[in-house]
Amino acid sequence: MFRTDNFIYFLSVSGFFVGLVFAILHDLEPLEFLATTIGIFVLFYMIAIASTGFFIKFLSIKNIFELDKEYLEKTIDYQINELDKKEDMILDAYYFIKKLEEEELDVYKKKDKE
Repeated sequence: MFRTDNFIYFLSVSGFFVGLVFAILHDLEPLEFLATTIGIFVLFYMIAIASTGFFIKFLSIKNIFELDKEYLEKTIDYQINELDKKEDMILDAYYFIKKLEEEELDVYKKKDKE
């Protein structure tokens, strides 16, 4: 979901660039150029603030983001158990490979001595 802060930033930056393009297209003097750009930026900023204010006031955010804590905890515990099992399998494989390498090294050492 689009956060309200990000919406305000997005609309403000959009307003700045719209004001910049508008001022460039009308070929204004430097002071008018600056005033037009800032004015359109402020207009877009105020629209963003009003929109997010109405959104927060009239929309029940609790209903949207309500989470089932027990379900999440069960899921997380299951995932942790699965990771533990996989970790044990990897450790067993590691020790098995390490043992094979040691046996192979012993065989080569015996060959070199003979």
